[in-house]
Amino acid sequence: MKRIILTVVAVSGYLFSYAQFDLKGRIENLPIGETVMVNAPFVFGYFDDMKTPLTTDEDGNFSVTLPLDEEKIGYLRWGDRQAFLWMRPGTDLTVELDGSNGQIAFGGEMGGTNKLLHELELWKAPLFFTDSKRVAANEMQDRVIQPYMQQLAAKMAKVDASTLTPPEKEFLKAELHYHFIGYVDLYVRTARWPRKEWSNFIIEFMQGETPQPKSALQGPMYYSFIDAYVGFLANRAFSNRDDPTRFAASLDSVYGVNSFDSLMALAREHGETFLNWMAVKRAFDANTTERYLAQQVKEKYDDGEVSTGNKLLDALELHNRNSTYLDTLASIRASLMKRMATINNDIIVPDDYRTFQQIKTFVKQFQGKVVYLDIWGTWCGPCKEEMRYLPSIKEHLEGKDIVFLYLDMDDDEKDNKWREYIQANAITGVHLRKNNEDIQAIWKELLPDDSSRHGRYPTYFIFDKQGNLMVDDIKRPSDGQNLLKQLEEYL
Repeated sequence: MKRIILTVVAVSGYLFSYAQFDLKGRIENLPIGETVMVNAPFVFGYFDDMKTPLTTDEDGNFSVTLPLDEEKIGYLRWGDRQAFLWMRPGTDLTVELDGSNGQIAFGGEMGGTNKLLHELELWKAPLFFTDSKRVAANEMQDRVIQPYMQQLAAKMAKVDASTLTPPEKEFLKAELHYHFIGYVDLYVRTARWPRKEWSNFIIEFMQGETPQPKSALQGPMYYSFIDAYVGFLANRAFSNRDDPTRFAASLDSVYGVNSFDSLMALAREHGETFLNWMAVKRAFDANTTERYLAQQVKEKYDDGEVSTGNKLLDALELHNRNSTYLDTLASIRASLMKRMATINNDIIVPDDYRTFQQIKTFVKQFQGKVVYLDIWGTWCGPCKEEMRYLPSIKEHLEGKDIVFLYLDMDDDEKDNKWREYIQANAITGVHLRKNNEDIQAIWKELLPDDSSRHGRYPTYFIFDKQGNLMVDDIKRPSDGQNLLKQLEEYL
């Protein structure tokens, strides 16, 4: 369930003459250094460029008016805490927040809806998922599904007993349902069952689901359900792989292509997201498809996958010529293309970036400087998330004798994607790349006595000023001050 906690509701049942949302309230006991951010998403999901800090007066009071042309579920975020916000154009919401313990109270026109939304805890993963242990497939019904169905029924009853309007109740009950479906799907896919076993389970479990939304308002859990449903369609299609005729018909039904080779060619050229959009286009209604595609374009641009984003934006322009998202996305594309065309002398790709033999030998050229080595991949979500913390680290160490060295593991056919990613995200430093086969020698060189850590992405190392490798508990960029302290010890 990709980025599940950050969300938006698509409105089809309400029309408003106002294009703003008034948020006010009071914040107390906020830890030093923390800022409360409010976010009204693009479509669904979280983007740094769409957050607004809440500025308080000396008594902790704040007031902000957000531009809002459709009903959305946004959220507050402070430190490692967060809360959903149900936003409706032309209305107001009051929030009383205790930053130390996360206690939150709601008032104003949207107070009642937000209170119940918060109590349902849709931003949290259910307990069956947070447990690191995974039961066997034949235990799922008794140990996971049935126990949670009882909890789900209690939450549904709570919604029914509330004073909300019928459409509001319909929306919350739909979101509860999709929350359950999405997490069961993710649970199974992380259970490490044999592929055929989890595929068969998903096919049976999802058989009764349909693309038709259960509510006039389409919320964050529904958009997460879309990914789960597309996965179900793919599993069902590939279950016919032993029958060429049925397999071809299944692929055509899901993706609009009738050969596996054609499907793989599209995947290699445009990526998995493009295939998912092809499936969404055939299974879901036009409104959902437009929103889903616009979100994918924004995500790819935000992630620095410019070529994939451009391909998806071309598709949006072709299939939704009057989309309200086009102007914003075209502006983002223009900015990215300008950045891609600008030479950044602080991004260094040596001539032997692909053919160097030993990392320790390569590091010797930086004698007298500390080297922070980041082993990552463009396919690795946690790797890229960690990189978002590096600019502030580098800022603190500006002018110091330190080199940031990046070793990417991507196949040779992804060379352009790798270069594009580091340029679009302005990842300053020295960059190397190896394919999966060749990087194994580097892992053995760095960790000769600990093969269990080979292939863990991301992994970090520090070389001191004499080129000696430090293999003890190297901190991640997200460790912030702890990493700074560790690096400064070697400086």
